[in-house]
Amino acid sequence: MALKQVMEAYELLDSAYVDGYEVAGLLKKAGLEDVEVKRIAGAKGSTDFIKVKVPGSNGKVKGGSAPTLGVIGRLGGLGARPERIGFVSDGDGALAAVAIALKLGTMQKKGDILAGDVIIATHICPNAPTRRGFNGCSRSGRAAAAGTAGECS
Repeated sequence: MALKQVMEAYELLDSAYVDGYEVAGLLKKAGLEDVEVKRIAGAKGSTDFIKVKVPGSNGKVKGGSAPTLGVIGRLGGLGARPERIGFVSDGDGALAAVAIALKLGTMQKKGDILAGDVIIATHICPNAPTRRGFNGCSRSGRAAAAGTAGECS
């Protein structure tokens, strides 16, 4: 059961100040060594891309032949501040990816190692920009991608 890791990841990600380096620190504390963070910045802000490689007992990282599994946490916009306060639904992909990485790190510490490697990637953006929809309502992430209005204030 990964409930503990989901709760731990949520408590970290539910912040206006969290960044990829703080998430990487948590993952390294869980025993994961191969954690990369790359910050991309633009006129409207920045986002931190995170990639974690969890080596398997017979994975390609160790020269083995077991298949590699990839986990992509899409829609890593954790918050849409200042339009939406707190953790928003677009953050669920990042939450799942970080929780999975934490669980795999915990499993490895306890001697349970998957045969193949696992590569986990997501991005961390606590203040994702929003854009106005066709009806003047603020939209972010999924609502914008789906072409729906989102919520009106």
